Amino acid sequence: MTPLEIIIIADGEAKACCTEASDLQTQIRYLAQGLLLAYGEQLTVEFLDLHRDQDHPLVREALAAGRKFPLLLYNGEVKFEGGIPLLALKTLLDRAGLVPRTVGEAGDKM
Repeated sequence: MTPLEIIIIADGEAKACCTEASDLQTQIRYLAQGLLLAYGEQLTVEFLDLHRDQDHPLVREALAAGRKFPLLLYNGEVKFEGGIPLLALKTLLDRAGLVPRTVGEAGDKM
């Protein structure tokens, strides 16, 4: 099975919604870790920072198009712009046929 590809483009230094919240890069890292724990090799997740990855073609294209960030691409197609609604992302993955791993498959110990 070819893994689904998720790419998130955002300003890694931005605060998410509150002054007490972690920076967006940290929150996206947590999201990516959770997705990989839940779905394993069924998907890949990549984060592109607007500042550190300015020369990446996807970052340049998104900036030139005037996109709102964070931007989530799913297999190369923009699915979410200006935010990442987690329930909608879960629905998208479910519709793609991804099945969350069980606790034993994820390697977690309880």
